[in-house]
Order: sequence, then structure tokens, then C-alpha cells
Amino acid sequence: MAVRAFLAVALALSSAGILFATWQSLTTARELGDRALESAARALSASVENALRAGKSEAEVRSILSDRVVAYALIAGADGTIRFHVNRELVGTRLPATGPNSWDRPEHPVGRKVTLGVGTPAYQYDYPLRGPDGSSEMLRIVLHLGAVDRLGAQSRRLWLIVGGVLSLLAAAGLALDRMLTRLVALRDRMDRQERLSLVGQLTATLAHEIRNALWGVKGYAQWLDEKLPAQSPGKADVASILQGTGRIESLVDGLLRYARDEAYRIEAVRLAPLVDEAVSTAASGWAGTLAVDVAETAAAWADREKLLRVLVNGIRNALQAMGGEGRLTITGASTGGTAWIRLEDTGAGFPPEAAAKIFTPFYTTKTDGTGLGLAYSRKVLEGMKGMIQLDNGARGAVLTLRLPRAKDG
Repeated sequence: MAVRAFLAVALALSSAGILFATWQSLTTARELGDRALESAARALSASVENALRAGKSEAEVRSILSDRVVAYALIAGADGTIRFHVNRELVGTRLPATGPNSWDRPEHPVGRKVTLGVGTPAYQYDYPLRGPDGSSEMLRIVLHLGAVDRLGAQSRRLWLIVGGVLSLLAAAGLALDRMLTRLVALRDRMDRQERLSLVGQLTATLAHEIRNALWGVKGYAQWLDEKLPAQSPGKADVASILQGTGRIESLVDGLLRYARDEAYRIEAVRLAPLVDEAVSTAASGWAGTLAVDVAETAAAWADREKLLRVLVNGIRNALQAMGGEGRLTITGASTGGTAWIRLEDTGAGFPPEAAAKIFTPFYTTKTDGTGLGLAYSRKVLEGMKGMIQLDNGARGAVLTLRLPRAKDG
């Protein structure tokens, strides 16, 4: 989480820095463009003013204003009458009293951006002059915004480039985050496997020692049970000893089965015959209703004996959850690349708080359970590249086994 937070902060800061630097650069470029327009207009205005003071001819004034950046230029008198215009046909006309082309008699040079009649943006610069008789006049120079427009287009392209760079940074950040997440998950999985391996070795050693000692107790109890008369008061005590040793032996066998390293004999296994065998083993004589609907052609890649053991354990769990009556529905088929078997019972299900721990070794919701059946089932299903899932259904629990699909038989 700390690494992820650091990456997020670093990405946010770098993105903010790029955006700020780009915005600042473009703002500075726009300001420089505006200053360049103003400087060009001021220089042209000063040249025209000097030419007029020097008594230069109209042709010389026109030559000054013939620069290609000039859209048009004019000189208007105090009443707004145009006495000079680059378009000679407009000489003698008047500027409107209001609107963008009106004469406001500025006391100081004023520049602003305007839109020409054809819809083209331009820069208008009004420069106050004094006529030969001392009257107020105005020089208006309107410049094209070609260079500034190109700057704007380049600015938009720059924003697109910046957006692309930020998108790449975000994609790289997500990719790095996923890689780190997978790395952490892999490390946790390896640590878990190592811990399980150590626990498994310790469990196997203890289980062997317990079973060796248990065999002596069980053998003596069986011998004693055979020697005692049928009406002996100690007969019931010996039966309790045998029942207890049987339970301990079952727990030890489960421990050894769970702790040992499994070797898998993977082959194509038809599901329908396997389910029939599991039902005959685990549900023989059960008084409830049993419904089996497994596609005859469905097959999975699995170790047959281990999958049979998982099915038998699942059926027994379902029957114990329902008691002496209820309905167990077993279905199975192949879908896409997966073969699946589903067991649905009508028992009480399991409490919601148990969902996260239901496959944990030694965790059980049954009073006489060992908590190793589902843990072993998950272990071997994952060893066969499959998965196991236990959910609460509409009525009771639903156990689902999924395995890689084999060619339908």
C-alpha cells in the first residue's frame, strides 16, 4: 500500500508539474505574441507619423503600410471622416459613431483584438495623431494574426501531445501498479506455500507418531472387547474407547492426507459414471430425495480417485446438513473450456461470517467435524488446475467444482 501510495503521489505530482509547465509556457508564448503585434503596430504608426511630419507624399505613406501583415490602415479626422485609407475608394467616408469600427478619439495608443467583416481575427491599433493644423486625428492600423494563429494551432497540438504523454504516464503507472500487485501476491503465495510446507512436515510427523501410539490403544481395546462377556458392565466403556480411537484415527488420516505432497495422475474423466459411483458410496440408504442430472458426454481433465474423494466428501457434507430427509440435486455438464459439477442441498446452509473461512484447515461449522474435508478438496482441485466454490443458495448450500474440460466422451 505504501508503494502504491508513493506511485500515485509521484504520478499526480509529475502530471501537475507537466500541466503547469505547459500552461505557463503557452501563456508566455501568447503574451509574447501579443507584445510582438503591439510592437509591430507601434513601429508602423511611428513610421507613418514621422513621414507625415516630414511632409512625405501619400505614396510614401502607402509604401510604409504596404507590409503584408497589414490588413488595412486609415487616418480619420476629428469628425470621423476618413482622409486616408489603403483602399482609396473609402477616402471621404466616415467611421461609424458606434460599433467595432467607430472612432473613440483615444488619448493614448490602444490595441485590441477584433474580427474583420469576413470573420477573420485581427489586431486593431489606434494611434492618436495631430493634423497639420493641430486638429485631432487618428491612425488606425489593423494587422493580420497569421503568426499568432499559428501559435494557437501549435498550442492546441502541444496540449494534445501533453495529453498523450499524461495518458502514457497513467498507463505506465497502472501497468506498474498491476505488476507490483502481482509481485506482492506472488510473494505472499510463496510465503504461504512455504509456511504450509513447514506446517505440513510438522503435521505429518506428529500424525505418524499419534497413529503409531493410537494403534496400540485401539488394538488393546479391540482385544479387550473380544474377551469381555456380552453382559459385562465394561463392554460399553470399551465401545466408547473404540469410538474415540476411531474418531482420532479419522482425524489423523485427514491430517496425513492434507499434509502430504500430492502426485496427480491427470486423465480424461467422464463425469456421469464418477458421480454415480460417488452417490452409491456416500448416499446409499439415504431416505431423502436424490436428483442427478449429469451430461453423459461431459468430461474433465482430473485425477479420478482424488476427484471421487472430493465428490464423496461433498455429498456426505450435504446429507449431514439435511439430516434424514431433504433433496440433494447433482448436476454437471461442460461449458466452454470448463467442466463442472454442482451439488445443491436443502439444508440450513452456513452463516455469512463463515464464508471467508470455510476452506481454512480445521475450521468447521459441524460439532463433530475436523475441518479438513473442504480444505483438502480445495487443495486437490487447485492441484488439478480447477477450483471449488461454496455458496448459500435459495435453499441450503451450493457446492460447485470446476475443472479443465476434456474432449467430450
